[in-house]
Amino acid sequence: MAISLGIKLILLSLRYQSAVNMDGTLYITAAMHFAEGDWTSGLMIYNRPAYSLLLALTHTIIPDWLGAAYFISIASMVIATIPLYLLTKELFGIKAAFWACMIFAILPKINEWSFYVSRDAVFLAIAAWFVYIALKSYKNNKLFLFGNVFFIAWASILFRTEGILLLIFYTILLIHQAMTTPDHKGHHYIKLLIWIGVPLCAGMIIVATMGIKSFEVNRFYQIYQWVRGLFNGEFLSSYHTIYNFLSEAEKHPPFSGYHYSFAAISRHYLLVIYMLGIIEAMLKIISPLSCIPLFIALKHRAPFQGKRILMLCAMFIAFVYYSLILRDFIATRFLLIPGFFLLPWVGAGLKQLWDNAVKPPHLLRTKILLILVPLVPMVMTLGLVRNNDNTLSKAISWLTKNNTVQKVIIATNATRAPFYVALETEQNPDWTVCLYTKENLKEIESFAMKRNATFLILKEKHRKPKEKPILINFEHLTDFVTKYEITTLYTRRRNEP
Repeated sequence: MAISLGIKLILLSLRYQSAVNMDGTLYITAAMHFAEGDWTSGLMIYNRPAYSLLLALTHTIIPDWLGAAYFISIASMVIATIPLYLLTKELFGIKAAFWACMIFAILPKINEWSFYVSRDAVFLAIAAWFVYIALKSYKNNKLFLFGNVFFIAWASILFRTEGILLLIFYTILLIHQAMTTPDHKGHHYIKLLIWIGVPLCAGMIIVATMGIKSFEVNRFYQIYQWVRGLFNGEFLSSYHTIYNFLSEAEKHPPFSGYHYSFAAISRHYLLVIYMLGIIEAMLKIISPLSCIPLFIALKHRAPFQGKRILMLCAMFIAFVYYSLILRDFIATRFLLIPGFFLLPWVGAGLKQLWDNAVKPPHLLRTKILLILVPLVPMVMTLGLVRNNDNTLSKAISWLTKNNTVQKVIIATNATRAPFYVALETEQNPDWTVCLYTKENLKEIESFAMKRNATFLILKEKHRKPKEKPILINFEHLTDFVTKYEITTLYTRRRNEP
């Protein structure tokens, strides 16, 4: 835990900062409305309020919105280290727990997500504690543990819909316990009845009093859509579209048009290719070299509790696989949970390598692995310390400090400009942002003139100097350039009315 917190504070002190993702702008904007007591506007912006409410609450302590969001993410990642240590210790011992927590602390993806305005870090901390307490409750019939599991499981759904998998996971545990335990079967069936019956009754009461649309507030309707699509085959529509596209494409150059061309092979093994994509994403999370100790540990028979954790990992991977087939897209962060719960086996494998480092015949090879497995992710984590690529926030911050005009109208092609303006000006009514959503940069000047804009902000990626647009009614003020993007700030020419 100390290592994890130390690394994240070092990155923060060196001003490592990720550009706020699109979802992040929604979370903070909704939190601003919640902080003002405007619940209707907040829910209209984002209909899953738990994270934004937590952000608004944290903002009462940390005045800076981004700082409050970073605090939540960092604190969640650090807190998740505790159940990781406890789980690994129970499964494989204290040495394996040390290695697992150390790897978790230095993984580049984990440290990168610690600086995201995202629900993922909070959901990870909740899921980690849920699994630890759920497995404790499985061995111990205390009502207090069962109550904690119940509360944490439903809290997880408030942050991510994938929390339904935690509910299903514990339902399976309760059914298995009720069917296999020779004593007190009635007690276990009562727990199962409470686990299923209480939320079912609560849902029926909510529907009866508030209507079916009440489930739209937290996207519970998505669960119904997922299940319906799974059983009626609708989730395969994207797969069939891609399959038919490849079938047609293989008849045309550059494909040969004969059997076993690249298009034909890709079409036949499309589902396998999807799985390879999931494996690649998992490798990015736990680091490719971590697969060596992971493989070493998985060769041995897993403890009883370990089998339950691996079952949960399989459930999340299956859900992501279903989502990939459904949408033909996944983000790496969707596999954060199964990647996290594989770390106990990574720790166990590193412990075994450490124990074998003093034994022949592969002393040198083992020592090299022990050095490389933590060294590579550590180097990649240090590589996160780079210039802030969010040139848009820099441009708006510069404008707020150097502007002398009271009423400001900004025309821009940057969709996140209203968010950053709200952060910098605290929703000043004299600042107005007009978005131009089309990609034609030559037309944006005409758009700016129609809106009577005083400033123009253009955001592009990897633009060469010779490609800079020539504007008649606006003059160049300054550029904000990084390796990845450039944001240019223009002001209205003085000879214009």
